[in-house]
Amino acid sequence: MIIATIIGAIAFLPSIALNIALALGAPLGAYAMNARYKVIPPEVRKAFIVPTTMQFVALFVLLSAGLVLPEIIPFMVTRILAFFFALYLTFYTATVLFSTAHKERTVMGSFAVVTSICYWITAFGTLPVGS
Repeated sequence: MIIATIIGAIAFLPSIALNIALALGAPLGAYAMNARYKVIPPEVRKAFIVPTTMQFVALFVLLSAGLVLPEIIPFMVTRILAFFFALYLTFYTATVLFSTAHKERTVMGSFAVVTSICYWITAFGTLPVGS
């Protein structure tokens, strides 16, 4: 499970970096939002604050659930959040894979698939074995 956690965390970093870069005005629009913009307009950049914050929380949950980081919040809460983010990332992956933008679909889609699989492996790894 720890290997899946680390792979998932590494595969998630490009998505976080992309959102930060887009919020700062980098010309990477071909990798997001169906390539609607080459550079995200200033009025739209604010919309990247919440998803980026959520991605950092999701990364923390992944690393906590995978026992890479020490337990800061109760493990039952971490387990629930791990399943929540696994489901969330599965839906996110579906939207990326159905994007009309080739770069978003192939590059970010690949990272999204790996990340969501690793989140599911880590989430199921938090369940008790046997009874």
